[in-house]
Amino acid sequence: MRLLGVELTRLRWRRAVLVLLLVCLVVPALMFATTAWNTRPISDAELAHAQQQVEQLRQAQGNSYRRELRACEQHPDRFGAGSADVCQAQVGPQIGWFVSREPLDLRDLSRGLWPTAIVLLAGLLILLGTTFAGADWNSGSMSNQLLFEPRRLRVWAAKGAAVFVTAAVTAAVALTLFWGAFALLASARGIDTAPRVTSFIVHESARGVVLAAFGALGAFALTMFFRSTVATLGILFGVTLVGSLLLAALGVSDQWFPHLNVAAWVLDGVDYYVEPPRSCQGLASEGASCSGRRTVTQADAAAYLGVLVVVAVGLSMASFRRRDVP
Repeated sequence: MRLLGVELTRLRWRRAVLVLLLVCLVVPALMFATTAWNTRPISDAELAHAQQQVEQLRQAQGNSYRRELRACEQHPDRFGAGSADVCQAQVGPQIGWFVSREPLDLRDLSRGLWPTAIVLLAGLLILLGTTFAGADWNSGSMSNQLLFEPRRLRVWAAKGAAVFVTAAVTAAVALTLFWGAFALLASARGIDTAPRVTSFIVHESARGVVLAAFGALGAFALTMFFRSTVATLGILFGVTLVGSLLLAALGVSDQWFPHLNVAAWVLDGVDYYVEPPRSCQGLASEGASCSGRRTVTQADAAAYLGVLVVVAVGLSMASFRRRDVP
């Protein structure tokens, strides 16, 4: 525990780490502010200005607008109005042409904006893990640290635990503040949140914290193995982008793509499509075996990503224990 405390202190005092921690809070705050502004209620002044623009446009259209209005009043069904009373609100310029905003909906946010926030946080904390390890190798301070604690696996474990704990706490705080701010905003606007939406947010937040913590640990492990931040970032870039392109070129199933498994973990499962077997062609109804739809479940993603982290940690610890430290 004392060694863990030392590593947490060293982690806290690195300028690059402090900047990344700050960005982890700023990015969700900017996402919240942008969403809050884009979903703000329409004010009376905006509504009055839009109504004025509608009247001006109707006057500019003149006889054509009046002819269309009379035609709607005589045959409202043709215009989808239902009755002649709503023709004026159905035909011609509408207020929605000039002022229209989607209201705040936490359910839609949990499906769209929310996964983006998790992935961004995980990416920033991955940078934190690789930066922390890479600084020790770049500065040459690793050999000095081993003079005070020669048991290398204890040093590795303390550093890895410091990265894991910091990433988990940072992600938990950022996501709690993120959704807490949206909950307060929804309450201020009189929007009720369904219990199932709240439960979904809680479970997805927990998955986000786990992804960020283990992602940071995996990046730390790779950096301790390669002893270079640049090499780790290159490997991660290659796996996420070039690796997927290579797997696609080789005809490997989509279920083995890294980004698809990350999405399956965050979204609790992701569907992908394959070419149905030739024996299924021409069938009137497709059975389960003939459907082109497949699913990468959360359990599949956990096993896939877990194996990658375990392999990275195992190779890193073995390398750190045996290789010479300059």
